[in-house]
Amino acid sequence: MTDNEVGKKIASIENANERKVAEFLLKLGLDFVDCNLKIGELQHQLFGEIDSLYKFQNHLFLIEVSKKKGANEKRFAFFTKYADIDVIKLITKKYNLRPKKIIRVYFEMQAKRPEKYESLFLKTMTKKDKWNRVLYSERFDHFEISLQNNIDDTREEFLKELGLTEQKSLKTVFKKRFKSSK
Repeated sequence: MTDNEVGKKIASIENANERKVAEFLLKLGLDFVDCNLKIGELQHQLFGEIDSLYKFQNHLFLIEVSKKKGANEKRFAFFTKYADIDVIKLITKKYNLRPKKIIRVYFEMQAKRPEKYESLFLKTMTKKDKWNRVLYSERFDHFEISLQNNIDDTREEFLKELGLTEQKSLKTVFKKRFKSSK
């Protein structure tokens, strides 16, 4: 997909927060795969929808963005639906991807930080080994501001927040990647 096609697809996203997150991830240098994915459309039944899909090295990011306040059920549904290996196979087969890790990221744009009553179930679902993350609007705002000052540092901090600390110098990887494409 060309940069122009990617730009048009992202611009066509109707929900403002979904579009904002998609643009942010693109500016970070993650590879756009698709947006508004309909999963499992068989005989007029829809299993689910993913707001956007990105990849970085051998990691695949499934992105969901909150649309209304207090959507705990949506988080749980997102994390559980897209942990199923058969569902993941539908996605990876459709886009011919072979990721090492699948990371599900829920952008909670309606809450600045975790609720005081954050459930034990959500804490269990977002443990490091589960590869589920919730990014609250306060952190998203921080990353957006930081992105204006230094893309490399913001990218590294963002990926570390998602649990990708095992990556050898992320800055080095991206510098090599962008120098070779010029």
